[in-house]
Amino acid sequence: MRSSFPKALAVASIFFCVCRSFASELEGQCAEAQKKAVDFLAATQRLTGGFTSYEWLTVRPGKKHAIETPFTASQVVYSLSFCTDDSTARVVRERGAGWLVRDREEPGVWRYHGKNDTLPPDADDTAMAWVALQREGYSLSPKALDFVRASRNEANLFNTWMGDPSARVDSRKPDAVVNLNALLLFSLVHENFDPVCAYLLKQVDNDDFRGGSIYYPSQWCFTYAFSRAYADGGVSCLNTAVPKIRQKTLSLQKSDGGWGSDYETALALLTLLNLGEKGAVVEKALKLLMARQMSDGGWALEAAYTGADRSMSYGSRAVTTSLCVEAFAKYLRR
Repeated sequence: MRSSFPKALAVASIFFCVCRSFASELEGQCAEAQKKAVDFLAATQRLTGGFTSYEWLTVRPGKKHAIETPFTASQVVYSLSFCTDDSTARVVRERGAGWLVRDREEPGVWRYHGKNDTLPPDADDTAMAWVALQREGYSLSPKALDFVRASRNEANLFNTWMGDPSARVDSRKPDAVVNLNALLLFSLVHENFDPVCAYLLKQVDNDDFRGGSIYYPSQWCFTYAFSRAYADGGVSCLNTAVPKIRQKTLSLQKSDGGWGSDYETALALLTLLNLGEKGAVVEKALKLLMARQMSDGGWALEAAYTGADRSMSYGSRAVTTSLCVEAFAKYLRR
């Protein structure tokens, strides 16, 4: 009786080659989409080095006001830092980092609308600006860390707004995503905050994150910030919640491969990539994002976050596009 082993081996070899060919084709498509997206960011970057963002009344989405904010520049610089061998991305990052440095105030903090904003500096913009700048080789300011560290409430959670408590702000309650970003910032100096970790783990355990946070209505903002702090920042105290975040993200993927809008799909996909997910789920989401890429290389403008009362919405094509770039880059270097 002749052995079937050689035949089985041949079949397996053909299957492996087909899979490898498919993977190579997808990698090439991702690389091309990434290049087009980076070119879009380079073409739309302002002379200042910043990027255009918009704010609008939630009930009147057709009437938008253009602004510049460190939030957008920080996300672009951060996301493009994963494109290590792309010279265009490097130039965009350098110019974006330069804009952040010029917009910085003593003792090393940022306001959402820039130096002339009537609102006080906030922990979210400050944390993400420093995280982005650190990836570009800038040294963290100890005084800035002291300022953020001091902006905690009686439960030792980070307040969004920093400085004078009497300053006019729309909320002084702790925001879960802001606290994740603060943990990411302090991971750069290997400092952890047990009460913050306990609060965030409870958000996952009780499914509170599913309803969004004060300033971030989408649950995927939380999962992305969570996975980023855990994977990129090494915030190990979040470890016990990783399985649930991964499972929930997987279970809510839609039949088209996405999780809603382009912005939410990029956030959810990055959540999975940051937590080590591979295979068909990731590939389906990548294909959807590539199919939705616009002819100029960017993705559509969508609301990324809101004011505390949800009356104002804020977004930027640069933010969504940079998140897509980050997803492609992390997939290609997996």
